[in-house]
Amino acid sequence: MTIRAIAFDAFGTLIGYGGRRINPYLRLVDAAPSEKMARLPFLTRNVPVDVFADELGRMHLLPVIQRELAEEVAGLRLFDEVDVTLRKLRAAGTRIAVCSNLAYEYGAAVRRLLPDLDAYLFSYELGAAKPDPAIYAATCTALGCQPREALFIGDSRRCDFEGPRAFEMQAGWLDRKNGLTLLDALQYYGAGAGTLAA
Repeated sequence: MTIRAIAFDAFGTLIGYGGRRINPYLRLVDAAPSEKMARLPFLTRNVPVDVFADELGRMHLLPVIQRELAEEVAGLRLFDEVDVTLRKLRAAGTRIAVCSNLAYEYGAAVRRLLPDLDAYLFSYELGAAKPDPAIYAATCTALGCQPREALFIGDSRRCDFEGPRAFEMQAGWLDRKNGLTLLDALQYYGAGAGTLAA
């Protein structure tokens, strides 16, 4: 099946933590009665962190959390091969989306680092987080393709490989920990091998 569109995860796939990984939201998770139950709303509600701090009775942590968020966001960087790879995909006419589980504060940074994509699918805006099928459905709709015509690439086996495959998308796992790059993943899964070889 021909691949007409590619959806990429953001963090760990296209974007890395140039500084240290802080994850300021963990301060609120630790304060919550159930970590599993508390984490999902951060990813699926379109509200800033101060709303969660207030709801959890942790406003006293807000100044520290906001400083940590600013530091973490300021350190975000594209992986070395991402810019040229995306430019070549665009030149080949491939539609491109970023589909990511993230909290409100990270959305603007992702859009700034990855401008001019065809679609941005963020869990906090959609009210659904990977591997919920709703987020893959929204991605295919935004890209104007059927699931089987789209390739999903990311660094999470559960969210970026198993989830999309269960939705009948093509999927590739990018294992950066073992030295793979975005170009390796695209060529391995048959996307853009000819156009990206230059």
